[in-house]
Amino acid sequence: MTFYSVDYLSKQNTLTNTIVTLLLALTFVLLAAGLVATFRHRFNTRYRDLTIIAFLMFLFFAGVQFTNLQSTNTKNAQQTQMSNFVKSYVRNEKIKNDGVSFNSTSLVDGMIAKEGSKYYQIGLAKDGQSYSRTQVYLINAKVEVKE
Repeated sequence: MTFYSVDYLSKQNTLTNTIVTLLLALTFVLLAAGLVATFRHRFNTRYRDLTIIAFLMFLFFAGVQFTNLQSTNTKNAQQTQMSNFVKSYVRNEKIKNDGVSFNSTSLVDGMIAKEGSKYYQIGLAKDGQSYSRTQVYLINAKVEVKE
């Protein structure tokens, strides 16, 4: 079972989204440079071809970014909820940040919190504004904690 530390949950970033955004910006710069070169050298078709390739790459990465936009927004909202819950949980239970980890990266009912050598199941209310915790015992005690 994999558990995630408070630091890991607080600092989650969407690396894939960042890479696609950077590639989109890079292809936009290539497209702009290709357009300038095409207008400066109207009779050289090499620049026109490179501009067309850059434009197609730009359309591809823009399409990928648009497709992933809704799922990325949902995922970011869930990560923000989890991060806020973790901070509240640590404060309410009076635990050190490095002493607790969770087995989920998003806020779900029934997730397990690892506090030292003890494990607690977190039960969330239907409105998500309160929780209960019950000590549980793992059958398979092999645990990996991602920092």
